[in-house]
Amino acid sequence: MEKLDMSTKFSINKVIDIEENPFDRQKRIPGWNQEKLKNAHVFVIGAGAIGNETLKNLALLGIGNIHIADFDTISTSNLSRTVLFRKADKGKKKAKVAAMRTKELALEEDVSIDYFHGDVVWELGTGIFRSMDLVLGCLDNVETRFAVNRRCWLANTPWIDAGIYELGGHVTVYVPPEAPCYQCGATKEQLAAARRRYSCDDFKRSVFEEGKMPTVQVTSSIISAIQVQEAVKFLCGQKVESGKKIYFQGRVNDFDILTLNKSDNCYGHATYPEIIPLPLSNSMSLRKFLEFVSKDELSGAGATLDFRSDRTFVQSVSCKSCGTEIELNKPSFRIFDTETICKNCITKGGDRSDVSRSEQVSPKRTVLEFNLTQTAENLLNMSLLQLGVPYRHVVTVYDSKHNYKYYELSLDNPFIQI
Repeated sequence: MEKLDMSTKFSINKVIDIEENPFDRQKRIPGWNQEKLKNAHVFVIGAGAIGNETLKNLALLGIGNIHIADFDTISTSNLSRTVLFRKADKGKKKAKVAAMRTKELALEEDVSIDYFHGDVVWELGTGIFRSMDLVLGCLDNVETRFAVNRRCWLANTPWIDAGIYELGGHVTVYVPPEAPCYQCGATKEQLAAARRRYSCDDFKRSVFEEGKMPTVQVTSSIISAIQVQEAVKFLCGQKVESGKKIYFQGRVNDFDILTLNKSDNCYGHATYPEIIPLPLSNSMSLRKFLEFVSKDELSGAGATLDFRSDRTFVQSVSCKSCGTEIELNKPSFRIFDTETICKNCITKGGDRSDVSRSEQVSPKRTVLEFNLTQTAENLLNMSLLQLGVPYRHVVTVYDSKHNYKYYELSLDNPFIQI
């Protein structure tokens, strides 16, 4: 038998101090994959009560790429329910402040955080959602939930919806293309709520009563924790239940899990057959866009941009008081109901906001399809953004034989890096 050389000295080349790794304890959980969390792109929509808690949790967990969107500003009533906001932040953009504070909290050394201040419903296109691994809805209104749901299904991107009311709340995971989707179970009341900020003409109401949700920070903390836990399970490749609503009622400390039903008549979970990225932006003119997609290898001569299932471009409306034609040349979501009364009638007092007049439908001239041969010059010279095409949108184009293709404007990036 060979003898061991006992004179050889034992040496330690490297000591790893686990206390210097902020993620050591969570990495000990079976099935945990910190590398996947570091590389994940997570889109948080809504930076209010739930959004604040969710962003805090993502930052401390080591999510490497966090994207934030909100159109609102910080008010006094937000302060008791938002861990990221301070008294001095009143009047500032929620998305920007939330991004800054999330960056301060983040434990991942090279974390990437950016934000978008604007209307997610109309200003962010399907391509944005395609670039995400997961979308977290921290919303307080049905209209935006419908829009996020539709975008996620078109983009084939999973999303997790969270909502709160008083001492209760709910969390639901949706994984396209597996239905049901959020809209499958929509009630008549929810469909009506999604239309609350629009008049009968599909124009924005200049005055409408916005509902205020009764809730408390404790509830948002609980619901956010469930939402983020489901997010981590999904990102780490663990099993999550799609189409199951986790419902918590704090008054009686009761949890229920409800199975949602698929609706075969629901258009909310429609998907694109194929999306073709193009090196284009919504800042380009309609003319240049049509010239580009008219190439033989794309849609060819006769290529037509189709708005029919997406948005409405309004050239003019008839004055509700006198019938005079009012030129607008805007997408309908940028038009307010007050713009449907001409200047002469306003001068004469015709802009009074009686219910009967505000609910009248204004006759209007719209353009739903655009091509190089039949579209007016003034419209061809407008940018896609002016026409109402959101950032990084997937636009619908058909060729001379009505064969459809779906193109992503892949050069758009509306987010601001922190």
